[in-house]
Amino acid sequence: MKNLYEKMKWFLHLYRREYALSVSLILVNYVTSLIPLRLVGHISDRIVAKSITLNELIWLFVLMIVLTVGGYVVGYIWQVYLFKAADVIGYEARRRLVAKYLAQAPPFFQRHSTGSLMGKATNDVSALEALAGFGVMSLVDSTIYPITLLVIMATSISWQLTLFSIVPLPLLIVFSTKVGAVYNRKWDEAQQAFDKMNDRVLENVAGVRVLRAYVQEEAEEKTFSNSAETLYEKNMDVAKLEALFPAISRVIPALSYVIAVLIGALYISRGQMTSGQLVSFIIYLNMLTWPMLALGEFINVAEQGASSMERIDELLHYKEDIVDKKEAIAYEGGGDITFQKVSFSYPDIKEKALAEIDFHLKHGQTLGLVGPIGSGKTTILKQLLRFYPIKDASVLLGGRPIEDYDVDSVRKAIGYVPQQHVLFSRSIEDNILMGKQEEGAMTVEEAVTLADFAKDIPQLPAALDTLAGEKGIALSGGQKQRIQIARALIGEPEILILDDSLSAVDAETQEALLAGLRKTRAGKTTLIAAHRLSAVMHADLILVLDEGRITDRGTHQELMAYDNWYKEQFVRQQLEQQEDIAYVS
Repeated sequence: MKNLYEKMKWFLHLYRREYALSVSLILVNYVTSLIPLRLVGHISDRIVAKSITLNELIWLFVLMIVLTVGGYVVGYIWQVYLFKAADVIGYEARRRLVAKYLAQAPPFFQRHSTGSLMGKATNDVSALEALAGFGVMSLVDSTIYPITLLVIMATSISWQLTLFSIVPLPLLIVFSTKVGAVYNRKWDEAQQAFDKMNDRVLENVAGVRVLRAYVQEEAEEKTFSNSAETLYEKNMDVAKLEALFPAISRVIPALSYVIAVLIGALYISRGQMTSGQLVSFIIYLNMLTWPMLALGEFINVAEQGASSMERIDELLHYKEDIVDKKEAIAYEGGGDITFQKVSFSYPDIKEKALAEIDFHLKHGQTLGLVGPIGSGKTTILKQLLRFYPIKDASVLLGGRPIEDYDVDSVRKAIGYVPQQHVLFSRSIEDNILMGKQEEGAMTVEEAVTLADFAKDIPQLPAALDTLAGEKGIALSGGQKQRIQIARALIGEPEILILDDSLSAVDAETQEALLAGLRKTRAGKTTLIAAHRLSAVMHADLILVLDEGRITDRGTHQELMAYDNWYKEQFVRQQLEQQEDIAYVS
């Protein structure tokens, strides 16, 4: 319990005033609900003794009605504040998780699957919501409420009868503690099974076209059924343990009833207790049933909440891979780009993705990166974006190590078009406007024209208001690439990174797009990674890469002056392009 308190302390502090008010009102609610029950016994004894007048009876009934109505009003208020806690912690936990996700670099997402991250933001947060609302109510009802009842029973009726009647109740605590440990483990296993199934669903939805193309629907249905069956079995294990609590929580109070009736009857026969007192005692004892159930419910909810908080806490305390220095400064722009013998390996991979990469690109120049698949082109570009930690001050921007600048200021100076299509389930215009860092930059129409997308607009059902669909599913590959380019251009970035971003467009569209870039981006830095060499032939510097190393460098004319990989590939691609034109003709 102490460990759970430490993990939940941030929220308890955040919501402390509301909790204090709720608990105070709950105590008032206890009083307003317990007094009428004691009056029932009092009225019963007065009626039996024929010592009550009609006026007294009426006033006592009025008092009971007032207390009952007041109890409902107070109950409404504390429930609003207490169960609001569930919504507050749900909002706050999800906000913190999403903020954490958005602040992370690629290594974080390599270690945590999408399904797992979604599971923590849904199921685990739901478990915290249950703990913050229902769990706190169960805790109060299973501690303060029974103590209040027991004090009233012992002081106003009989402490001996109270003591005998509660003898079986500690058995419930022992049982709950034993089962709770197993329950925690089973709940964690169920959550892991949910994460795995979630991952599978996400993959299937994202790759539904490929699945259909290879007629894998039936095979995936079977695989999903197995995952769902595993989750079902894990959840059933949890449900079976949950079912034990209500059963035991009813059996043990039943023993208390038997003891109370037997001993109470004996006390009445001896004149040590009236029948009205026994009636009140039995009512009070009946009211102890819920606190016993509440204890079991609280243990259930607390075990789930502790397990979920541990999983969430693991993420919230994850140490960021990329952290600004305390003395980091803002990048003001206009800097040259220098790589000084940069070597790099991806996390958990021994082989080097880059080895001794060394070049200097002046501000306003264009760099071309070419080479076979997996040669390191994208990895070089990622160093500028600071997706991974940089060691030994080997990447310079404006003559200073790039890690001397705060990350946001560097990324704001960069327009990035990734190799993979990344569009969001918004309109095409909204997707483009995401790249607009400040007012005064180019308009959407200008960016669309520069990206050579204007010709596609008449074909769209709602022009730029057309929804791109999830991951741009409603658009072709070439359209998605050009929308991404428009998004990168609209902010008029100082540095533009095109990571194989022209692979899905034809040669004519590529040439028109590059001609527009050369014209509008004069004096600004551009880095282009491409497999089609015609995309980089106008670059000021071309680097030829292979297995993470620079094997050749120079301008297009310099590289074409002698036999090498670049010349061979360029000639081959030109011949293929001519053959395609002849075939179409």
